[in-house]
Amino acid sequence: MVDYDAAVAAVQDPNADPILLAKIAYENPEFGANVAVNPRCYPGLKRWIAEFGDDRARETLAQYGFTAEAFGGPVQAQQPAAQAAFEEPVATNPYGFTAEQALTTTDQMQIAQIAQYAPELRACIARNPNTYPALIEWLGQLGDPAINAALASRQ
Repeated sequence: MVDYDAAVAAVQDPNADPILLAKIAYENPEFGANVAVNPRCYPGLKRWIAEFGDDRARETLAQYGFTAEAFGGPVQAQQPAAQAAFEEPVATNPYGFTAEQALTTTDQMQIAQIAQYAPELRACIARNPNTYPALIEWLGQLGDPAINAALASRQ
């Protein structure tokens, strides 16, 4: 858990790690409004805060025009789509993330960490039915053929 002093320092740091900001928003909801206005707060995190944050955080985001509805409605558990036969990538990241984790985890924080720290597993994240829409959109913008094929299998 992020301690109070570290959370205060991170939300005030314009170069804060986005993953740390997400962890702070999740573990310390009272910092949601501060996380939301940090320049390193990514759209998927803003959407999560707009839906699950406390009243102050939701009001802060609403002042900037960000609401859960503005991001396409509430985050919903998606039904698993039929998965095409894909060659599983070999995980080479030093963090221990595996293809199985990337394909099956429901933890949004872990999905974001895999996307950031294990680029070889991004195609697996694209196939994971629990990946949040903002990350799916970002993955689609990368122009990677393996990721694009995985995204196409979702529809």
